[in-house]
Amino acid sequence: MRRDNQPWASLPARHVPSGDFVVPPGTGTASESVSKRSSAAQQEHRALSGTHLEKRWQEHSARVFTIAATGFGSGLDFLLTWQRWRTREHPAAGAQRLHYIAIDRLPVAGSDLAASLAAWPHLAELGDTLRRHYPQPLPGVHRAIFDSGAVTLDLWWGAVDEVLADLGQGNTALVDDWHLCADDPDSSEHSGLESLWPQIAALSRPGATFAMPAPAGSPLAGSVAMGLAVRHGQHSTTTGKKPRSAQARQSQHKATAGAPRWDLPWHSRTPPGQVLVLGAGLAGCHTAAALVRRGLEVTVLERGKPAQAASGNAQGVMYTRLSHRHSALTDFALCSFDFAVRQYAAAFASGALHEGEDGALCGSFHQVTNIAELERMRPLLHAVPELAQVADAERASQLIGIQQTSAGYWYPRSGWLSPPAVCRALLQQPGIVLREHCGALRLQRNGQNWQALNAAGELVAAAPAVVVAAGTACSTLDGLDWLPLRAIRGQTTQLPALPELAPLRAALCHRGYIAPARGGEHCIGATFGPGDTDPDLRAADQAYNLAQLRAALPTLAKPLATLEDSALPGRTQWRCASPDYLPLVGPAPDRAMFLQRFAALRDNARRAIEAEGAYIEGLYLNTGHGSRGLTSTPLAAELLASQLCGESLPVEPEILRALAPARFLLRDLGRNRI
Repeated sequence: MRRDNQPWASLPARHVPSGDFVVPPGTGTASESVSKRSSAAQQEHRALSGTHLEKRWQEHSARVFTIAATGFGSGLDFLLTWQRWRTREHPAAGAQRLHYIAIDRLPVAGSDLAASLAAWPHLAELGDTLRRHYPQPLPGVHRAIFDSGAVTLDLWWGAVDEVLADLGQGNTALVDDWHLCADDPDSSEHSGLESLWPQIAALSRPGATFAMPAPAGSPLAGSVAMGLAVRHGQHSTTTGKKPRSAQARQSQHKATAGAPRWDLPWHSRTPPGQVLVLGAGLAGCHTAAALVRRGLEVTVLERGKPAQAASGNAQGVMYTRLSHRHSALTDFALCSFDFAVRQYAAAFASGALHEGEDGALCGSFHQVTNIAELERMRPLLHAVPELAQVADAERASQLIGIQQTSAGYWYPRSGWLSPPAVCRALLQQPGIVLREHCGALRLQRNGQNWQALNAAGELVAAAPAVVVAAGTACSTLDGLDWLPLRAIRGQTTQLPALPELAPLRAALCHRGYIAPARGGEHCIGATFGPGDTDPDLRAADQAYNLAQLRAALPTLAKPLATLEDSALPGRTQWRCASPDYLPLVGPAPDRAMFLQRFAALRDNARRAIEAEGAYIEGLYLNTGHGSRGLTSTPLAAELLASQLCGESLPVEPEILRALAPARFLLRDLGRNRI
C-alpha cells in the first residue's frame, strides 16, 4: 500500500452519532433512522444468501474458504457470515476455516462500534468479540483470530485499488466469494469498481462468486471482459418489493501472472500436513500455535527445556516504536504491537494466561527525554489514544502509581508478561507434540521429508516442512551459516518487592524496565552487550541495572541504594538480533542459486531484475527478534504460517520484503560483498 511521505499519522475514522447505525459503504449513508435498519439488514442478508454459502462450504475442495468485501462499515456483513458459519453443519470434508478479508478506506471508530450494532441484539456476543479485537485506525492490514483459529478476519484500512494491488502481488488466487460495493460511502454503488475487474479476476479462484447490490440491468461489462459469467438475481423481502442484486460466477478464466517476486518461494505452498519446529522459545511456540490453528500436526524440538534461553526471563514488557515518519522498522513495530496486545488480551480472557501470575495488561509508561519529539508526536496520537498518548510527568505519576520526573509515552493496552508462562500456554494447545532435551540437531532432506538427527546421527523426527526458530543457533545448521545473526548478551536482575515499590501498578520503561512484582520479586534490566560471550553473572552488571532504575525513580534512590551491597540474583542470556533490528521471517533462501540469479546487482545495486527468488523447499526461518520478542513473535508466527499454507498474508508487501531472510543476500550483492 502506498505510504505518504508526510509525517506518520493514523487514518481518519468514520464517526457514528450515538444510537445510529453505520451501513457498510455502498449500502447507504452513515446515519440511518430505525425504520431503515431492517432494510439495511435485509440487503446484507441478500448478499449472503445469493451466493449459497452453506452449500458451498460443504462442497468446498480446500480447507479454507475466503471471502473478500470492499467495505466493512460496522461489520454487519462479517458478523452475519460468522453467525452462519457457526451454525452450519460441520462436515468432515469441505471448508474447515473461514477467512474474511475486508477493505475500508474510512474505518468506523472503535468507540462507535457498539452503538452501530445495537439494533441487532442477536449478534451481541459476536459483536462484543469483534469490538475486543477491533484494531487501531492505522493504515495497512490488521488480523483478528476468532473461535480458536476457525475464523480469521483481515481488516485492510486503505483504498480498494491500492489494497487489491497489494493482495495481488503474491500472484496467487485467494478469493472464493466477493461482496462488492463502493469504496467511498458517499459515492454511487459501483463507482470505481469497473476499473478493478482485472485485479478482482486475478485474485479469484475458479468458481468464485460475486455479489453486489445493483439496479436491474446494471451492466458489468468489465466482469464479462475478464471471463466472468454474469447473472442477475431477484430476492424477495418482507417488504413485498423485489430489490435486485447483481451476481456473477468466475469461469475458468486464468489471470495473467504478475512480475516475479524475489521474496516468495517458487514452489507450491500447499499445506504440508506435518511440520517440525526447532526451538521452544517465544518464536517457536507462537509458530507452533499458528500452525495447529490451521489443522497441521506440529512437533516442537527443543535442545533443552522450553523458554530457557532469551525467552526465559521472569518478566518482560511489551514495547513498540513510535516515529513521526514511516519506516519498515516503525511500521512493523506498530502493526505487530497492535496484533500482540489483542492476542494476549484474548489469552487472558480465555484463561490461558492468568492475571498477575503470568502477566498483566496494566499499561506501560516509557520515559522520553526528547521533549521536541513528544511535542511532534502529540497531535499525531490524538486519533489513536488506545495506541499511545503523550503524558507529562504529573500524569505519568498518577498512571503508574510512583512519582515520575520525566514525560513520555503512555501505552494503555501494554503491560508485562512472563515469557516462560506464555510459552507454556502456547505449547498446551491440542495438536502440538513437544520433545525436550534433544541436544544439538542437524537437518537433512530425505525425499519429500526433512529429518532432524541428533548428535549420534539418530532420527529424532521427520516432516515435509521445518521451521527453524532457534535464535543464534539457526546459523549453525547446514546451508544457514551465512545468516547475519549476532548474539547480544543481556543480564537481568531480580529485586525483592520493597514496600516503596508496592504502589507500582503499571510497567515502566527507561533505559531499562521494571514491572509490578511477580511472586514477590521484580525483574529489572537488561544490559546490552553485543559480542560479549561471558556466561557468568557479573556484579558490575547488577550494579548497572540498579543504577539505571535509581536514575529513573530518583524519589526512591535511598531505599534502592540499600540493595547495592546485596548479592542480587539474576540471569544471563543472549538475544538474537539482525543488523537492521528486524526479524528474519519466511522461507530460507538457496544461497548459491539466489546469488546466481541476482548476480547483476554487483554491477548496479539499483538494477531491476525480474527473477523469482530461489528457496529451499520446505525450510523456513523465524528468528532475530532481539529484545522485542514478546511483541513481534505473534504476528511473525501468523505471517510464517500463512506463507507456509499459501494463504493471504497479514502484512503489507513492503513489510514482507523487510522481514524476508533473503534481503541480506540482495543487500550484500548490491554492496559487492559476496
